[in-house]
Amino acid sequence: MHREFSDAVPVANLLKKLYPKLIDIHNYPPRNNTQLKLNNWETLNFKALGKIGLPQSKAMLQKLAAGTPGAIESLLHEIKLHDRSSKKSDRCDEQEQVWSENDDIMMVNVNKKVGDAIVQVPQKMILFSIYEHTLRDSQTKESYLNAANQKIAHLESILKLKGERIDELCAQLAKVSVRSLIKQHNLENSSPNSALNFGNIENDTNNKSTEYL
Repeated sequence: MHREFSDAVPVANLLKKLYPKLIDIHNYPPRNNTQLKLNNWETLNFKALGKIGLPQSKAMLQKLAAGTPGAIESLLHEIKLHDRSSKKSDRCDEQEQVWSENDDIMMVNVNKKVGDAIVQVPQKMILFSIYEHTLRDSQTKESYLNAANQKIAHLESILKLKGERIDELCAQLAKVSVRSLIKQHNLENSSPNSALNFGNIENDTNNKSTEYL
């Protein structure tokens, strides 16, 4: 019996008959090793046992998954007493429809200090697997944004360097153009005085070009 009930599937089938809207058998595939059986028990505890007022501790779930003698007997006894209690059954019938609307959220009462008194207040809880999935999505998006920002900064740096290089080439091209024009003019005017005069013009032009740059 302990080995057969070490997986949550038989108990899930039992609760399916008592609370059909709370149990989806597809959420409890048969498992062979202890860790996977524990996963089934955690799911059943969150989706069903906790919602009917029979939440089990982590230690108890581990005992159930390990097939510890006395664990399954204790749980079945609790379920039997709960089923016989008309008051609790009526309360579960009223809340069953609300729970079935969002199967990933469970309301639990937690102790909270208000002034000098300790009171119980309802608090919403979700499966840890859902929290992990949401956290991974957030981290993935943050990593993507960081990588995109690094690429943008790199492209801006490249554009700046290219702009500086273009300015430098334009300045060099201006100098070469002026020198070519002066050389051509000197060749066309072979007199020494003319060449000398245009040599002075070249110096003046270079000075102006330097001032412009």
